Amino acid sequence: MDESLLNLTLSALAFVVSHIMLSHGRVRSGLIARLGLWPHRAVYSVIGIVTFLWLVSAYKQAPTDQIFAPVIALQHMPLTLMLLASILLVGGYTIANPSALVLEDMNSGEDIPGILKITRAPVMWGTGLFAFSHMLANTHLASWIFFGSLTFLAIVGGWHLDRRKHAEGDASWLEMEAQTSFIPFAAMLSRRTKLKIRELGWWRLALALGLYAVMLAAHRAVVGASPMPLPD
Repeated sequence: MDESLLNLTLSALAFVVSHIMLSHGRVRSGLIARLGLWPHRAVYSVIGIVTFLWLVSAYKQAPTDQIFAPVIALQHMPLTLMLLASILLVGGYTIANPSALVLEDMNSGEDIPGILKITRAPVMWGTGLFAFSHMLANTHLASWIFFGSLTFLAIVGGWHLDRRKHAEGDASWLEMEAQTSFIPFAAMLSRRTKLKIRELGWWRLALALGLYAVMLAAHRAVVGASPMPLPD
């Protein structure tokens, strides 16, 4: 394997494994018992930042050899996925708790925020869709390793945190869990909940559309490639 690709692979593994290990129930509780809650969060954050910077640096140095021929349909699919990702990210970051996974500020019997009726992990799914859409739009191995690691951590890590909260058995969480789903739209399809568009908040939808428009407009200037490629 190319040395730069090996470095990228190792950085991706370090980024994903460190996040999952440090948030694992027994490891997390043991570290909190020894360090305290906030020192544990500080250590978690520092390790996350360091491994992510390593991942980004390795990605920039990796070759861009294609692993399959570009497919126009796959390059345009991200346009739809990124709109949904924008709604989930804005919705998740504007409710009581940005993680949308630990609803400390949500009291028993309180109305469930509209975005959580789509998924109780909107930020994680928004991040996962963002990363997955960029896998579809790119054809080189380095991008699949880089964005694949982000996709995996967002979805699998989100599911892991979801199961940890279930195991902790907090009454407010379990009440909310009964009316929502981790997988987007599953609770609505199973008729455990109903969502009216206005419950998302019109200003949130406007903000999400604004974010989406800015990303489209700035993509070429920031990344160097058009988000709306045309066939040759």
